[in-house]
This record gives sequence, structure tokens and C-alpha cells, in this order.
Amino acid sequence: MKQKYYYDEKSDSLFIHLKDGPEERFEEAAPGIHVEFNDKDEMIGIEILKASRFSDRAKKSFHK
Repeated sequence: MKQKYYYDEKSDSLFIHLKDGPEERFEEAAPGIHVEFNDKDEMIGIEILKASRFSDRAKKSFHK
């Protein structure tokens, strides 16, 4: 599967989709960075809160 991402401008959050399936749990890898897992403990996604703090240039690329 090709990796996908979704940026929500209103909440300034970025979700990087790695694998299909429902989220069973998540771990906070660092403040504002959540790693999501399925029921088989496989990583299925990464959520970055306040994503624009990393780079204004990166934020602009989300809107392409």
C-alpha cells in the first residue's frame, strides 16, 4: 500500500496512514506525536499535533 497523509488545517494536525485497519491503541512517542497500532500490535499510523511547528514550508506542501 502506498503511504498516505492527511493534514487538517483547522486542528493543525497531520496524520500519516501506514496500514489499513482500526486503531486499537496509541502511544505518545514524543509530546504531540502519537503512534497508532492495530490489534496485532502493528503500526498503522502516526499523528502529529501542531504539525506546522516543524516547518512552515512543510505546511505549505500539505495543501498541494
